[in-house]
Amino acid sequence: MRKTDLVRFKKIFIEQREQLLMNFTVMDEQLMVKPEDKDEVDQANADVEQSIRMQLKNRETFTLRKVNESLKKIDDGSYGECDSCGDQIELRRLMARPTATLCIACKEEEEKLNASMLLGGRFHYVH
Repeated sequence: MRKTDLVRFKKIFIEQREQLLMNFTVMDEQLMVKPEDKDEVDQANADVEQSIRMQLKNRETFTLRKVNESLKKIDDGSYGECDSCGDQIELRRLMARPTATLCIACKEEEEKLNASMLLGGRFHYVH
């Protein structure tokens, strides 16, 4: 991978990390329980909103972990290498999903395996 591409991805990841960390501050404030006298409907709505915020925070925590892993790979020179086969991940795949850790072929194989396990081994791939 060209150095200019690595610099571009590093900038994307740093900006994304800063945004995620800012979001965490806002979400933490929103997740604080505010004692109020609420009727059952208001409390149910508040519980649903709280659950949605927790799901969002969990998703963003996962994304932050992937961003940090990608930055570490840039620093150690392994960014863009498939974790499974070691081949280079195509630049267009990384442009679409910068935190990708598998090349297209390995990702498709992983998805077939996952589908097979979900269907109890009844999945048959047809060419």
